[in-house]
Order: sequence, then structure tokens, then C-alpha cells
Amino acid sequence: MSSNYLTSVEMDMIERLLAEVRGLHPDRDVTRETATARFLVYDIEKNQTAEAELRKKLTAHLDEWESTGAAIARWDYEGGASGRLPRTEAQRRIDNDTDGTRRRAIETKDRNRLV
Repeated sequence: MSSNYLTSVEMDMIERLLAEVRGLHPDRDVTRETATARFLVYDIEKNQTAEAELRKKLTAHLDEWESTGAAIARWDYEGGASGRLPRTEAQRRIDNDTDGTRRRAIETKDRNRLV
């Protein structure tokens, strides 16, 4: 491609391929559509302008995209990175004064108050 701009024929081809992807996936995922469009534009800029070849590459790309997304979701569901537990020391309940810490602090403050 001699210029940095896509032609109207190439833009129409991208729109057709994106419409096919939207038809395969009834739930609208903007992230997937954006990644698909970027993939197509990148391949067209590399002079891959045969629609059948792009369709084949796009199918492989989407399969990889979905398997990666499923793996990340499964990883998150199983607890994420091993050895990384949620921090609990910062989750102190102020309402619970069973050990009397707050009560003693208030009594000490009252006792030390100057008249």
C-alpha cells in the first residue's frame, strides 16, 4: 500500500468482516470488536488484502482471543496468582471494641485533660 490511508474498498471489506464477527457472537463485546478491527487494519496495512485470507486469519485470531479470555476468567475464578492472599490486616472493624482499646483511650484522654 503506497499511502497510510485505507481505501473505501478496504474499509468496506473490514465492515463486512466485522459484520460476520457480530453475527457469530450475539452478545456485543466492544473490546472484541475493537481488537478485531485493529487486527484487520494491521493486516491490510501489511498488504494482506485478499478477503478470504483475512477471513481465515481472523478466525484463528478470534479463536485465540476467546481461549485466552476463557483462561484468564478461569484463572481469576480459581484465585488468581498463587501465594497472593487478600489483605485482611487493614480490614479492622471500628465498631467492635471487645478488647476495650477505644474505651481505655477515651478514659486516658479524659483523665489527662487539663482543667
